[in-house]
Formats: sequence, structure tokens, C-alpha cells
Amino acid sequence: MTRMAAWKCLALVVLAFLAACGSPDNPGKNHNPSTAAPRQVVGWRNDGSGCYPLATPPLEWSDAKNIRWKTKIGPNKFSSPIVVGRRIFLVADPVWLFCVDANDGKILWQRSNDFADLPVKVAERHSLKEAGNTAPTPVSDGQFVYAAFGSGIVACYNLKGDRQWIHHFNLKPATEYGRATSPMLVGGKLLVTLSHLIALDTKTGRQIWQNKDVPEMYGTPVAANIGGVDVAVMPSGQIVRVADGTILAADLGVLRFASPIVHDGTVYLIQTGSSAQRFHAATPDKWAAKQLWDQELEGTFYASAVCDKGLIYAVANEYKFTILDASDGKILAARDFDFPISTGRPANAEAANMYPSITLAGNHLFVFNDQGDALVLEPGKQYRELKRNHLGEGHGGVPTFDGKHIYLRSGQNLYCIGEK
Repeated sequence: MTRMAAWKCLALVVLAFLAACGSPDNPGKNHNPSTAAPRQVVGWRNDGSGCYPLATPPLEWSDAKNIRWKTKIGPNKFSSPIVVGRRIFLVADPVWLFCVDANDGKILWQRSNDFADLPVKVAERHSLKEAGNTAPTPVSDGQFVYAAFGSGIVACYNLKGDRQWIHHFNLKPATEYGRATSPMLVGGKLLVTLSHLIALDTKTGRQIWQNKDVPEMYGTPVAANIGGVDVAVMPSGQIVRVADGTILAADLGVLRFASPIVHDGTVYLIQTGSSAQRFHAATPDKWAAKQLWDQELEGTFYASAVCDKGLIYAVANEYKFTILDASDGKILAARDFDFPISTGRPANAEAANMYPSITLAGNHLFVFNDQGDALVLEPGKQYRELKRNHLGEGHGGVPTFDGKHIYLRSGQNLYCIGEK
């Protein structure tokens, strides 16, 4: 065989291998989500931590500055976008899942997730409440995107918009204002909280297990691997083994609105009565907790906190910002924000709520309210404010960060913020 013939043969082998494996745009006929090579999971607050360590976003923006593009998507109060490669996925009222090109904001596709889209007609439906139908943020493994809705409908699509499955779970919401918990991928399963915790097969959407003793809250669980075990740390104060739904630990404390933090094997519950706990296996099915500290904070915590380099940053709805030492819970700094930030808002405008959770992107903290105000802070043991920004019609969801860009819901629009 000549050298040229050998190279041609090798090229054909490589092309055949790539065709068999597929890609995000062409998954290949043998693809299925349970056997494919694992990819990075992105969902609410990135991986649930609220940290984007590789991001280098701009620190200043407004309606007229550093707006690369904006696209009208539709109304949504609380959900956030996620970035998968060069695609952005997000939901909008009443039943839509959108895919948007991250480069130019062009809508690549949108799909309905209504009762009429179900393969089997549903007789009974539960009425939606204040949270609406699209508060949960989608989640993706880089090959598929999964969306859950307040109606109890859960669906899976590939990145081209082909629906893989859609199911309805006829379970009444356990929360007063409706559903807000986002779906999560962990241990090869899709976890949804619809009245209680349920694990679904990612390939078919069929139920694998359920645990009716793990109730629905407003906050989203956090996926973690503690001691080599894939677990879901629940806002309801339980640690659940993903393999079979067993509650390994309970009575950690209940977060009514926010989500827990898991960092270096420690579980932090940041609220009025905050705590930090570590766990060890007392038996294979039961974990024992060691409480490291507890701390009393002021206010109501809708926003989830963020932990980085031994510090915890938290904000209460009463505009109170606190920095805690993660090792002992000591309050290192406290500051009352003076809202509203924007000078153009009428004096009788609706009061701002600190609904969006804190995010840490690169070397900066981002703190938003639902009226469009944003503070950029320097992380550290002291309060250091760097910039104040305001955008559009406000946002109740959390922004997401990718490289030099911020993707943010404001009113009915999705914005890409970045230096031009």
C-alpha cells in the first residue's frame, strides 16, 4: 500500500467513526442518552452553584450600552436561559421552549409543550398559580434538553428541536404559589419535583422511582457526589441517593424558597437560621451529620447564596447583603443596599424584590433585583461595589454567563450583553 493510499484509508475510517457517533446536530442512529459519553450538564445556575469561573463578562451595561443583541421571546417571570455550545435554551409563557443562536439572537426553533401535544389525552388538569407555567429553568447534557412546566408536563428534545418524548404527571403542586423547581440531571437520571421527588429515565421519560417523603419546595435541589455517592441535596432538608431514591439524611433544615449550597462536601443552608453540616455514612443507607456552625441572619431569602474561596455571599429580600466565613459562619461584613438604583424610575414605582440568585462570574459578583437593577461587586471579606447598572423591564430569573457575554431575561426579551 502506498503512503497516499494509507492516508486515504485512514481518512475513510475516521469519517465512518464520526458518522456512527454523530454530533449535537446529527446524533447518529445509534445515539441514546443513557449510553453516550458523558458531557457537561448545564441547568439552573450553571451546575447549581451559581459559579462561572471561566467567564469574563462586561461590568457595565444599560439599554444603550454593551447590548450586542436582543430578541423578543415572550413573557416569563422567573426562568433563566442556559447556554449549550452556541445555542441558548429558555422557556416562555404559556408553553414554549425556545432555541436561540447565541451569536446573533436568531430564533432557531420553538416548540409547544401543551396538553394538546401529549400522546394521550389528559382529563384532569390542575390550575396554575402565581408562579405560572414556565418558572423552571431547562437542563441539558449537551446532547438533549429537558424542560419541566408548572402544568406537570415534562419533555425532552434533541438540539435540533426533535421531540424525543413528552409526558404529563397529574400531581397537584405542593407549594402555595405554584411550581418553581427546575429539573436536574444527575447519576444518569432526570430528577423532577412534582408534588414530590421523581426520577425519570432520560431516554424515555418513564418513572424509575419516586419518594413521596421528599416534598416539593420552591428552590431547586443541588446535585453532588459525596463520598462517591451521587445525591440530590433537597431544599426540604434531605439528602437523597439518586440510584434508588433512598433518604440518606434528613432534618437538615428547610429552605422555603432558596436552594442549598454544596461545597467541598459541606452542605450550607443560608436563610434566617443558617447552618453548615458535613456527613459520613453511619450505615450504607443512613448518613450521620456533624453540624459545623449555625448563624442567625435577618430577612427573607428568596435568592440563593453563592460560596467561593471560603466565603459565602447572601442577600435577603430586605436589601441586606451579608458576607459569611464558610468555616465558622462568622459574619464578616453586612451592608444595606439602597434601592432603587436607577434614577429614571418613578418614586411610586413598585418596590424591588431580590428574587434573582447571586452569581459569581470570573472575578466578580453579580447581584440583581427584579426591577432591572444590578450591582457588580468585588469578592472578598469586605463590601466593595464596582458598578451599578440598569436594564429594561426588570428580571426575576438568574442571568447566565458564557465567555465574555451575559445572557439575561428582561421583560419579554432575551439580551446578550457584551462589549461590541
